[in-house]
Amino acid sequence: MNLRRNVILLVLTAAVLPVIIGILAVFGASPVEDTGKQDYHLARSTAWLLMRDLTGTARTFQLGTELFELPGLSKDETTGVLRMLYKQDEDVDVVVLLDSDDQAVVGPVFLRADQIVAGSETSGRLPANEDDLGQFLKHLPITECRKNQRAFSGVYINKRKNVAMLAGAVTVETGPEKKPWILAFERSLRRVQRIVSANVVGAQQTMFVVDQGGRLVAHPQGGRFLNREQVDSHPVVAEFLKGQDNGDLRWQDEEGNTYSGAFQQLDFLGWAVVVQRRLLPLHALGWRLPVWSWGAWACLAGLILFSVFRLESGVRRMLNEMQSLRDSAEKKAEQLKEVQASVLESGKLSAIGDLGAGVAHELNNPVGGILGLTQLMLRKKAEDDPDRRFLVRIEEEARRCKAITDNLLRFSEQQGIEHREPLRLNRVIGSTVDLLNQKLQSQRIEIERNFGTDLPRIMGSEGQLQRALLNVLLNAETAMPEGGVLTLTTQSEGQSVVLKIKDTGFGIAEENLEHVFEPFFTTKDNWKGAGLGLSEAYQIVKEHAGEVSISSQEGKWTEVVFRFPVEDESGPGETSATVPLA
Repeated sequence: MNLRRNVILLVLTAAVLPVIIGILAVFGASPVEDTGKQDYHLARSTAWLLMRDLTGTARTFQLGTELFELPGLSKDETTGVLRMLYKQDEDVDVVVLLDSDDQAVVGPVFLRADQIVAGSETSGRLPANEDDLGQFLKHLPITECRKNQRAFSGVYINKRKNVAMLAGAVTVETGPEKKPWILAFERSLRRVQRIVSANVVGAQQTMFVVDQGGRLVAHPQGGRFLNREQVDSHPVVAEFLKGQDNGDLRWQDEEGNTYSGAFQQLDFLGWAVVVQRRLLPLHALGWRLPVWSWGAWACLAGLILFSVFRLESGVRRMLNEMQSLRDSAEKKAEQLKEVQASVLESGKLSAIGDLGAGVAHELNNPVGGILGLTQLMLRKKAEDDPDRRFLVRIEEEARRCKAITDNLLRFSEQQGIEHREPLRLNRVIGSTVDLLNQKLQSQRIEIERNFGTDLPRIMGSEGQLQRALLNVLLNAETAMPEGGVLTLTTQSEGQSVVLKIKDTGFGIAEENLEHVFEPFFTTKDNWKGAGLGLSEAYQIVKEHAGEVSISSQEGKWTEVVFRFPVEDESGPGETSATVPLA
């Protein structure tokens, strides 16, 4: 059978197969029934996250009433307890303790604008003033709290802060002959808004939260929920207001667009999470063709065109290209292995992040209680008391536990870089090294800066990059306990800016190199800490669309390489030179 006959058979096959595939695709089409289920499950999981977040704040304050006998403490001790509870949640703006006559036992605890310090734990909190305190006290659910032992107010808007607020209260036992005291707090709904925004998947999907009156509590468009917009006419919200616990439905708007939606009611507060999805035209018909049919038709269309316009010469060319395709496939296979390794590493980071967040959240409350009780006991002990040294040791260990859990939380709650700006990598490195310069000099570590000139700028967050560099530099310092040389090199390579950090320490064993970026990986003989430093650096560089690699020769040196993409429009270059530091 000659080549021409093969081509004719190929054309005939290409003409018949589309018909067969079309018939199979029509019979294999399935109704789009899972869209509503997906919306419902998304609404349900988001409602669970919101419940966990809101009740977590109330549980923290309830635990505070159980750990400390507030009516028996002095005013200074009571103020200390309120400050400790205030620091447990960065979204809590005010904490106040009311006695049985609804009068403040001590002054309310809150942050004033002039008390904010950049870079400290106060920098992420919202300050309050006298007007804010008045608005908070006005919304306190005191009557309901005395009736049910725990209560939340409705949502109200603080126009000065431009944020939605919620007032909560729990009772404090004072004995059988008196009315209980009330421990009250005000918290913002910023975290609720972040949870709702983070769970939206795809441009066709919208998620929002409404209260029992059909008014917005959270919405991707901030202006709508800050105006407490009434959305009771929305088809899904209307179903919720009828008293249903959950449900899903489908409808069309005035322009003929088809939507599906679902909602899930929270177990308390009377809120509901609503998910809305705009359906594509094929889905709106209620059917979905198998995915494989589209690929089959595309391949056959190309085959027909190839057969008609190329014929014998095309077949010969195809035979010649097969070898090059085979070579390309081998290269792609190697690239696929690298991608798979990267995906596996990201999966490990995500899994350990979830685990770390759960463990840290569960440990923070009891550790905070231990630390608070110890500090209160230390205040009552004289300097020469023999028990004081044991209490000091307990306080140190409790602080150490809290530092570990805080580190876990920071590692697990990284959600990408919120703000990017053009940066000069040499300047970021210089400011980071200056932070450790004194410490490195005391360790007899010499720093060499081999900075390239006229480097293009990169896009990123200076704070995040400094954090990644500090983790690597501290690892290098640990690797050179007897001193050594730390070399920092920057250079431009094509569309990338490269940073190389090389130390003359004891190096890393070859079998450990592939694990150094895994969370909690460490070697007992050589390293100290929780094993999160390089993992955190790896994640930060990946968030900058960069690459990280490491090489080492055991007993001699280790080199970490960061590679960042350049900014689209580079600014003027920068000049530097090799500067050895004593």
